[in-house]
Amino acid sequence: MRYGIISDIHANLPALERALEELDKLSVDFYLCLGDIVGYGAWPNECCRIVQQLKCLCVRGNHDEAAVTVGKERWFTSGARACIVWTREVLTAANSAFLRMLPPVREVVGVTICHGSVPDQDFYTTTPEDAMLSLRATKTALTFIGHTHYAEWYALRPGARLPAHVPLPQGGRVELQAGVKYLINPGSVGQPRDGNPLGSVAVYDSDKQVVQIHRFEYDIERTQQKMREVGLPAPMADRLSLGI
Repeated sequence: MRYGIISDIHANLPALERALEELDKLSVDFYLCLGDIVGYGAWPNECCRIVQQLKCLCVRGNHDEAAVTVGKERWFTSGARACIVWTREVLTAANSAFLRMLPPVREVVGVTICHGSVPDQDFYTTTPEDAMLSLRATKTALTFIGHTHYAEWYALRPGARLPAHVPLPQGGRVELQAGVKYLINPGSVGQPRDGNPLGSVAVYDSDKQVVQIHRFEYDIERTQQKMREVGLPAPMADRLSLGI
């Protein structure tokens, strides 16, 4: 079975469309979505609709929750807050209901999926110490997380105090070993922040026990133009060109 792993779409329709084209070429059978379908971008309804049409299991991201929970945005930066308030105003009732019913954590075929971490969807996993929170909290050997918009992985080997940490800003391959616990971030489809503006997805081959992170080009200028047209904060659009 080949799973397409998508995360942090952030209402970026051109990026999502290209991500799915890439994953289709890679013969994906099923999708796992790690949350933050909406927020920042100008196509929240379109992205919600597409994700719902996929053969996909999805968890809730912090922006997904904020889009349907008044007051959650108070923890956001001013730019992110403006984006999520706009998102809340334009979301259809059906898409709001879809986001509201998403769980924070799911387990499927021996894999755990969540957003920021297993214990807390809002938590930023950026160090080996951070990674231990999720590695301790799950019984599965493989967990996928998002939220940081960084493509990277952590591997906890038997007897080790902390996991190894490998950033993959250009993409790369992880060969899963028996007895090792993995925490893997596929990076962001719609707003990468690891210094590479290319979108990012992953494919998990459960038969070969391999995870491959792929980077892909998309029409960044189209995304930026649409964000400006609907009045979203300019810095949220500008950062897409820089991958920050």
